[in-house]
Amino acid sequence: MFYFVERRTESPLIEVRIFRIRAFLVENMVLAITMLVFIPVFFFGSEYAQISLGKTPSQAGLVLLYFFIGFVIAAQIGGRMLDRGGAKRPVVLGCVLGAVGFYLWAGEVTGLSFSAQEYDIILAGAGMGFMLGPASTDAVNRASRLSYGEATGITQTVRNYAASLGLAILGTILVSQMRSRVTSSLIAMGLPSARAHAEAASISQSQSSGSAAAIPHFIRLDFAYATRSVLYVMAAIMAAAAIVAVSGLRAGLQEETATDVPPDTAVADTA
Repeated sequence: MFYFVERRTESPLIEVRIFRIRAFLVENMVLAITMLVFIPVFFFGSEYAQISLGKTPSQAGLVLLYFFIGFVIAAQIGGRMLDRGGAKRPVVLGCVLGAVGFYLWAGEVTGLSFSAQEYDIILAGAGMGFMLGPASTDAVNRASRLSYGEATGITQTVRNYAASLGLAILGTILVSQMRSRVTSSLIAMGLPSARAHAEAASISQSQSSGSAAAIPHFIRLDFAYATRSVLYVMAAIMAAAAIVAVSGLRAGLQEETATDVPPDTAVADTA
């Protein structure tokens, strides 16, 4: 409905004809999917480091530094790949590496050993670094014939909205898994079921970070298992983005053709 209303509006909020440009549409779809993961991973990674690993907030920040090590290095390579051969290769490669990295990371978090996770975190960051710059840059460049400013605004809106949605969805998964596991742990310790459910609900909603000594081991472990579920979902999201990129993007450097330009614009340009 929004699409048809905007098409008939003299001064639309969004020039919806821009989505007829295939590369712009597909790359915004990829960005929307991957942004479900990119911003939330910093929150969940920090919480995991503080609650399950017993890190201080400053130390948790250093944990996330490993993600950016992979991101920064891969971003440089991905940019060069974009210039040489177009967006498809770095975008697909980044989504695949991200899916593998998050999957491997998920398999290590319940061991409560950060040293076992370092390379997995770097790999996940590298995946994001490979695809994020090329997807954003190519999307804006392909739509610049209509409006560079509008294309940039749409792309940023898609990214920000998806990041907020991802935080809400993945946060719900984390809280749900945490509550279920803590309930099971408390019942196993002999707590009545009703009280265990009440205590688990309170813990899953309000568990604060602290030192490893201050947080019971079973809470640390249950939070790690809940984080593992979130990371597995993140891996699946990145895999979905890879499928969209493989099926929707064209290989090689793309020259703008008449089929890339919305019909109304093409007519106006030739008038």
